[in-house]
Amino acid sequence: MAIALKELIQNHNLLAEIEGEQQRCCYCDVLLQETIAGKRQTPDGRACSDCYYEKLGEGVEENPIVSGRVRRG
Repeated sequence: MAIALKELIQNHNLLAEIEGEQQRCCYCDVLLQETIAGKRQTPDGRACSDCYYEKLGEGVEENPIVSGRVRRG
């Protein structure tokens, strides 16, 4: 289906409507747009970049990566 630029300017959600249902973040329910909010795949579903990195940070804090210590004496 051809879309005129004038139609796209009047209705910026036109492409999303054509593709189907708009995707939302599985954590905060924000509309996912790659250039604005980001779109990351998680085990729970698609998430915005803010929620993705927040969950990633929580996972790192729960399981910190440490180096082995040298025992002396």
